[in-house]
Amino acid sequence: MYKKGDKVIILDYNGKPLVPHVVAEIEDVYGPDRVRLLLPDNACCLEFTDRFEPIDEETYDSYLHSVHEREKEIPVDLQIDIRKFASKHPRRRMDEIIKKFDLDKRYCSILNAYLGRVRMYGKENINERFLYEYNEALYGIIETRTFFHDLDPSIKIPDLN
Repeated sequence: MYKKGDKVIILDYNGKPLVPHVVAEIEDVYGPDRVRLLLPDNACCLEFTDRFEPIDEETYDSYLHSVHEREKEIPVDLQIDIRKFASKHPRRRMDEIIKKFDLDKRYCSILNAYLGRVRMYGKENINERFLYEYNEALYGIIETRTFFHDLDPSIKIPDLN
């Protein structure tokens, strides 16, 4: 019934697609009721054929894109002692550094909240206002991390593309 290269969507115990959707590709067929699946994170698993159903290439691509969006890394909060950091850079004003640090924490919090909501409800169910805040946080985190990177090259600038 199934052959190598078929695209499938994983089902839950009720026979409905998992929420959020997870797709896979059949890597090998071990019999009429068992196959080896290649998952989006390049992991593999053995699975019974009643645990998934076939989907077309276009649907597979759109769900795969959603999976990759959900798994995008987000910036981690800066773990720096702000007073020591400011003392190493006396030419910058302390309040300027603290302001950027507070903005960075705010942006990280918005990005974490967005990622959590996307995982729970899916990207298509995020309201416009929150999406606006998320996009603002994306640009803001790059700005704050660039500021800190200029002062300390060990602080990475996130690649959010």
